[in-house]
Amino acid sequence: MCRLKVFLLLFLFSFITINNVESTKLNYPRVLLPIFDKISINFTLEVIEKGCFKWTSSRQDLILITPLYDDSEECSHRATVTVVSRERRRNTAIVLAESLSTDATLRCDVIIDVIDKLGVHTTTRQLYLEEAPETFELRAEDSQGNAFTTLEGVEFNWEISSITSKSKGWLPALRFLSFSESEYHEVPSSLEKFEVQRMKGYMVLLEGINTGTAKVTVSLPHEEYRHVNKIEVFISVLANIILEPSEVHMLTGDTINFRILQLKMGKLQEISLNNQYYLEIDDNTVASIDDAKATGLKLGRTVVVLRDRNAPLDNNFSGDNSITKSSAPSARLTVARPFRLGVTLLPFNNWITVAGEMHIIAFDLYTSDDKKLTLGSKYSVVSELSSRNFEIKQENTNGSRLYGEALHKGTVTVSGQFKQLSVVAEMHIYDNLVLVPSTVILPFDPQVNKIQQIQFEANGGDGFYIWQSQNSRDIQITQNGLATTIIRDTDRKRHLDAYYAGTVLRSRGSIKVALTKNPKIIRQADIFFMPPVKLQIVKYNFETALDDFVRIHLALHTFVNGTYVPFTTCDMIDFDLEFSNKIFQVEDVDWKKEHMTLVCQVIHLRATATGLTHLKISYQFQDKLLKEEVTLSVFDKLDILNPTSNEIVLPIGASRNIIYMNGQQRIFTLEAELVKETEYDQSVAKINELDVESSNAIYAYNILCTKIGSTTLDFKIFNKLVPKNFIPYTSKILTEIHCVAPRFLNLYATEKLRPTCPMQMKLSLLHLKDRDEKFEIEIEVQDAQNRRLMNISSLLIDWKFAVGDERFHSDSTLHYRRNAVIEFIKGVPIPSKDLFVTTFPEPVPNFRIRGDVTNYIPGILNHFNIRAETPVFAATNHKTQKLHTPSITNEISFMAVNSTLFLSDHVSIFMAKQHREHIPIAQGSGYYDFTLSETGIVNIEFLAKERELILTPLRMGHTRLELLDRCLMTDPAQLSISVVSIGAIVVDVPDRVERTKTVEAIVRLYDSNDNLLTIDSNNLEIYDLHDEIFNSNILSIQLGDQKNLGVGEIRYIVTGNSLGETKIVFNSHINEYNVSSEPATIQVFPPLRLYPRNSTLVVGSSVQIYYQGGPQPDVNIVYYVHNEKLITMESALVTAHKLGATQITGKCIMPNTGSEEIVISVDTVDVSVVPLENVQIKTPLTRIRSGAVMPATVWGMPDLSPMVLGTLENMRVTWSTNQPDVVDIYSIFTDAGIEYDHRNLISVRIKALNPGKTRINVKVDLPNGQIFKHDIEVVVFKNLELELPKRITMDWILVAPRSTIQLKSNLDNVVYKPDSASNGIVKVTKDGIVNSQDVLGRDLIIAKTFEQSLPIGIEVKNVQYILASLTYPTIKLKHIENTIPRGMNFVLKISLHDNLGNEFSHNIEEINDIKYDLSHKDIVDVQIGNNMTVAINLPRETNNMIAISLKDTTGVKYAEDYIKLSVAESKHIYPTKTIFSVGDIICFDSPLALSSIWTSSDEQTVSIDRFTGVARVFGNRFKLSEKVVVTNGDVASGSFIKYDVEVREADVLQLLKSFDIFSGSTYRGYLIIRNHLQIDKYTNLIAKNVSKCSNIVEKINAKLFTCRLTSKQALGQKLLEHYKVRPIFESSSGRYACEIDLISNFNEVFSIVKNNDVHFELEAQLPNGLSDSLSLKFVPGVKVLPDALYANNLNEQEITITGLDKILQNVEVKSSDAKLLDVTLNNKAHGTLQYKIYVLNTLPVDEKISIIVHSPTTQQDIEIPILGANTLAPKCSTQPFDNIYSMFLNILSNIGLIITGLMILATTLWVYFSCGAQGKVKINSEAFASTKKDADTSDEKENPAPRSPTLYPNLSPYYDPRLGSPNLSPGNDSPVYGDSTLRTPQQQRIYRRYL
Repeated sequence: MCRLKVFLLLFLFSFITINNVESTKLNYPRVLLPIFDKISINFTLEVIEKGCFKWTSSRQDLILITPLYDDSEECSHRATVTVVSRERRRNTAIVLAESLSTDATLRCDVIIDVIDKLGVHTTTRQLYLEEAPETFELRAEDSQGNAFTTLEGVEFNWEISSITSKSKGWLPALRFLSFSESEYHEVPSSLEKFEVQRMKGYMVLLEGINTGTAKVTVSLPHEEYRHVNKIEVFISVLANIILEPSEVHMLTGDTINFRILQLKMGKLQEISLNNQYYLEIDDNTVASIDDAKATGLKLGRTVVVLRDRNAPLDNNFSGDNSITKSSAPSARLTVARPFRLGVTLLPFNNWITVAGEMHIIAFDLYTSDDKKLTLGSKYSVVSELSSRNFEIKQENTNGSRLYGEALHKGTVTVSGQFKQLSVVAEMHIYDNLVLVPSTVILPFDPQVNKIQQIQFEANGGDGFYIWQSQNSRDIQITQNGLATTIIRDTDRKRHLDAYYAGTVLRSRGSIKVALTKNPKIIRQADIFFMPPVKLQIVKYNFETALDDFVRIHLALHTFVNGTYVPFTTCDMIDFDLEFSNKIFQVEDVDWKKEHMTLVCQVIHLRATATGLTHLKISYQFQDKLLKEEVTLSVFDKLDILNPTSNEIVLPIGASRNIIYMNGQQRIFTLEAELVKETEYDQSVAKINELDVESSNAIYAYNILCTKIGSTTLDFKIFNKLVPKNFIPYTSKILTEIHCVAPRFLNLYATEKLRPTCPMQMKLSLLHLKDRDEKFEIEIEVQDAQNRRLMNISSLLIDWKFAVGDERFHSDSTLHYRRNAVIEFIKGVPIPSKDLFVTTFPEPVPNFRIRGDVTNYIPGILNHFNIRAETPVFAATNHKTQKLHTPSITNEISFMAVNSTLFLSDHVSIFMAKQHREHIPIAQGSGYYDFTLSETGIVNIEFLAKERELILTPLRMGHTRLELLDRCLMTDPAQLSISVVSIGAIVVDVPDRVERTKTVEAIVRLYDSNDNLLTIDSNNLEIYDLHDEIFNSNILSIQLGDQKNLGVGEIRYIVTGNSLGETKIVFNSHINEYNVSSEPATIQVFPPLRLYPRNSTLVVGSSVQIYYQGGPQPDVNIVYYVHNEKLITMESALVTAHKLGATQITGKCIMPNTGSEEIVISVDTVDVSVVPLENVQIKTPLTRIRSGAVMPATVWGMPDLSPMVLGTLENMRVTWSTNQPDVVDIYSIFTDAGIEYDHRNLISVRIKALNPGKTRINVKVDLPNGQIFKHDIEVVVFKNLELELPKRITMDWILVAPRSTIQLKSNLDNVVYKPDSASNGIVKVTKDGIVNSQDVLGRDLIIAKTFEQSLPIGIEVKNVQYILASLTYPTIKLKHIENTIPRGMNFVLKISLHDNLGNEFSHNIEEINDIKYDLSHKDIVDVQIGNNMTVAINLPRETNNMIAISLKDTTGVKYAEDYIKLSVAESKHIYPTKTIFSVGDIICFDSPLALSSIWTSSDEQTVSIDRFTGVARVFGNRFKLSEKVVVTNGDVASGSFIKYDVEVREADVLQLLKSFDIFSGSTYRGYLIIRNHLQIDKYTNLIAKNVSKCSNIVEKINAKLFTCRLTSKQALGQKLLEHYKVRPIFESSSGRYACEIDLISNFNEVFSIVKNNDVHFELEAQLPNGLSDSLSLKFVPGVKVLPDALYANNLNEQEITITGLDKILQNVEVKSSDAKLLDVTLNNKAHGTLQYKIYVLNTLPVDEKISIIVHSPTTQQDIEIPILGANTLAPKCSTQPFDNIYSMFLNILSNIGLIITGLMILATTLWVYFSCGAQGKVKINSEAFASTKKDADTSDEKENPAPRSPTLYPNLSPYYDPRLGSPNLSPGNDSPVYGDSTLRTPQQQRIYRRYL
């Protein structure tokens, strides 16, 4: 019994295994392939779930099976089926795929049959001009009507012809277009081969080129299918024409005009009726048509049609040709009666307006069904306005339109009448609405985040306004007009684009204000954020007084439309202020922008010190520095210099100078006028300005008193400037002037002597004698207020004398005079004091003098026309109160000698042996006392006779000498004495000197106090100065001339002797102190040498100047062109412009802190520009053997090489030959797929093909129109060969003189020796090393073994020419290029050839070195390799020539080969940007062939797929200068293209949205990971074709960042356990995302949320801590049932929508075509809506019909397809089903598997419990392991990540992404003959319609 149970269990196991095998499928269970005689059709079978399979065929005579292996040679899940049978009958073969792991077998029936008929598939048969080409695809069927699976590889004949055979002058309406020529299509992989061969396959592109109809005929060009009928398809090409108006209503008898508009070049253009187009009307009784004018005849409706004479009429075709009927443009015309008259104020449809607005008062007639009638010219409307507040400017012919302007505030009544119809309206006009400011321009700087506020004001209207911001995100405005804005970092790119464009003013936002009663009356103020490009100082006071301000008015400009536009304000910007002299301090002072249209900011600078400063105001924006510079001056405040009391006291008739100091001065560097103004009472005084030296910074005026009284002098000074941006600064001071009468007289002695004076005469009043033995008395006169009169020159003073006690008397024998002492202050005379001066013959004791002021000097008063007061010096008697002349008198007694001075207050004495310093003493009494502050430093000796001091230094130090005059009452004179030595030596010498040239070395000596030492140039030996040269062979130093030197300087001369670098040091050893200078490094460099020494150019050509020699390594070469009219030079590149000869001088400039540059080496080269007289072809041979190749180049005459001609721009070179079968002319890069055009064919290759004679012609077209031609004759001959008795070719080994070759045979133990008749031309060793000598000729070598010998011919010849060619394997481009793509690397092989074109066997031993020359250097990287190869790297675009030659040209006639290097950017290279960040996926594209290999120099940083070119950035390098090199091609051979990739760290993580709605099922928050430099980056998939690249990119593991979902609400936190969040990468969009998945049931979530608002925060974070967050509002989505509807019983079906009531109330349900279906709300309940569907018309089979549910609250658009109307078969792909319906079918198909599994489980348990106790049967638990594992794997592969609601808004939140798209559009990849899965007959009928 147990055995029976076990057997039953095994049977069930086998049954379920079979069912599991059925779950693994082939992509096609049945295939139908065509049979051809000469073509083998291929088709690829593939196991969907992959794995390891063995492929077999039941009929190997019919088909061939070729397994395809991916990664290993053992596992294959794909195989190619190839039809090998040529038997023209139906056959069937079975293909089996056996799984190597499970032994499961998959089957596919391959049916082969002949083609019975053809068909064509297209979406339209009407094309429009200037639209994208249309795809036409063929299908083939067998005799049973089954469609063949593939037609790949089958050629078809496609032809375009006229629809009638009698068409004359027919222009083709269509043309064929290849897929590569179309901008809208990619070349299908199945047609790539046909595309290259210019053949047509089963699919083509058609494009309309002319209007009309054409016939497209398709046929099979194969003989075996001659019986298959051709396909004829008629295609109409129409023009994009619109008839306007498209619908019109008119009155009976009225006329209207139609307009014809055509779309040309993307724009509508009006055209007139012509020979091609005409108008036609359907019903001539309703209306008539004449040209473009229609006239209404009677009430009714008709249609006006625009006809095209090139397009056939509808009745010209019948039957199948009816598809060519074109839909002509038409308009509907209705003739109706008027019902009412309406009036409207356009354009706002509102009768509230403001003054200044332009309006149209529109009177319109309407029909009874409210259709507007178009009024023609026959009828008119009568209108009237009640006020002149509205001015009519224009009126149309029928009066229905009044064009006018609202002028003044008020009310206007508007009335109109048409026959019996009338209308009245009232217009209200307010004052004009004005918005201030109207334009605000603010600077854009992403580094400035300050908030900017702008106050807007509105005036006019009714006073009630609505404020609105057009960009509320960036600009907010209150209803009071206060706008606030701030720059965000995310706006950087948009404004930087405006910065680089610089031509269009781009608005960031705008502020609008509108009237409340008429919101359409709007005034707008645009706010622009523009990049600043110019900084300007508008106004400033360039000078100010100390502690006062300089106010700088700044304007910042942007550049728009070719002009500079100032910014409104720039307060948010902090400008950088740089002062050359810090004498200002920036103060923060509020300022108001009033009457300053250009000023955006005012900078207040407070002066803190006097002087001049150069102010640089700068502002760094991006990489551009905006700056303005200005010189500012700060002066001391205007003040009084003399008198210091600022008060003038004078008698009448006397004058005094007043001096003002500081203040403004005259400016000589500006067009400025110094203006000085004075205000005073001119009746009291007269004031005149004095002419003084301006350098003294003073202003002097002479004040003359003319009348007793007082006045105030108001003195003003300022600079009056011509430029408007200067603001004058005015200084002002007030001075009091008193004109008074004298009242008192004082007399004073001038000086006294000391009591200890050793002189014999010692009186208390002893006046010092001067050299003339005169003595003086000081006179002082005061007024009644005891104020000293400052000038008494107008007063008369009488003098009387007395000796001892005698009476005063006048002494006529005593000579005396009154002397006014004048003191000059700043050159201005000032009366210091008045002296009485007399002389004494000898000293007189007790001598008395008295003075009396008696009157004015009459002559002075008369001179100035001044009248004195009466009485003179009038004073009031206090007793009598009368005026009288007072007594003004005083007396003095006294007697009189000199004083003492040093000529200098400091002396420095050098400490040296026997060195003394002489100090002279001037004046003094001769009696002195000397005092030293510190003794022992100097010794003092006084020579009384010579009146000088002798100072002898004793030791180093500092002391102070004080000299006191023992007689004079003066302060002691002081002399500071320093005894110093050399403290420091500083050498100033250039660090470079040319060999044999000299430079100066200045040695500066500083004393021990760090002061420059005064040098005694006549006694230099006392300084003991020595020079030391580290390498005396390089330099020599001599003492130079000591004239014209500064303090402390000694001149030496340095001479460069030999090349090298050394150091020099200067030493001094005095008094046991050793002082040395810092070593000065000097380089002796070779002379500068420029190359080429003599250049010959033609106009338009160029050459690069380079140099050798000069200082190293930092050579600063400055070039000077002697005649820039002939040539110009830029970056060492010389371009010729005019005929002539000139020179170029190069100078080595050495940096210098001074203003003059130091030139250390100079060289000059000659450049000649000559005319191009003719051209000639130069080839190394004129006779060449067949099969040989030689170069050919174009040379200019006279003797202009291709290196010059090759640099000519736009020169065209055309090569040709009269015998193309003899020679072939091509470029060196032709084999690589680079076909140079005529501009780059300066050099070519000529290959000898067949024997014969030919002429090679060249034609050169110059840009100036000149044409030159030349030709040469070339003879091609064959080598001499023996034909009978057998064919023998003698092939000699060619070697060059002085070369070595190695002979090697196929046998061992071969001995080589010369032939017995050898002439000794070559020598050979026994092991086969052959050496040639200088002798030319042939020799024979015998290779001998034990039984055999072989003669070897050696020929020694001279090299005739060299030839460069691409190395093998050569590079190959996918597409033909006319230039070399930038970044290309290739290797040239240099071969040597003889005078017949034969290639030498080996290189030349002594001259095998190669050299090269470039026309433009530093652009091309050239490396000389081994074995005569040259590697060339082309990193940049260039138009260059390279000459490759041998270094030793001995015996070589043509030792150079010239190659044109024309390098340009290729459109097939991607990416062009080089900076990437971690996380980027880069899809590289290369112009090289698809077989090229991709490599990365650092796979840890940038990992790249070697076949697809898809790279992923993993990490960044530490050094910014290091780059990862990505190459495509063969790097080992040197032929590849290179990309330099710079990887930066990911320091920016940005979610694309800051707020979104989460409907509850799935959500993806997309983000960008980038570096801050990648401002224009919006995806992490960098690809030229994102959709194509996304198919290549495999599943990316997004572990670069983490995602987190949080909520601050308790309800939200409860919901978190129902969701999981993970980081993903979506290849279709190329973005990273945080994906939220629902892990529980949505009903559970719905029951928790109910009607509550829940908010989440979705946060993404990088490992470095950078993060960004997204706010999500949880709004449960609506649920729609069913997912699909069926067309057969559509009226019986309903749509049920469930959700929250607040969401359902906004739901909209509609049909995709309202003419076919009507959707009506049938029932509404709590949380539920039910809709009923009604079919209005028959559903078409060629259109997609669906019901659309739109939920704006949850942002859902759900589409419910109508199945059975237009549905195609489900797509056969890797997905098992595409929608819920197909999923149901799949589950139903596998219901047997499910039931069987349950049965096995039950049976297993039954057996276990029944037989387990007996222990006879054991079940292997691993028997089902593989099946379960495969099932798990399959589940993982068939569960892709759900789509984002952002990309697919039409998905329902209840939609499971694993079920496929809700839109039933499976495509055309359905099974050919059905599917083996279980379906009901009804299901099979449905799916059969898909076929």
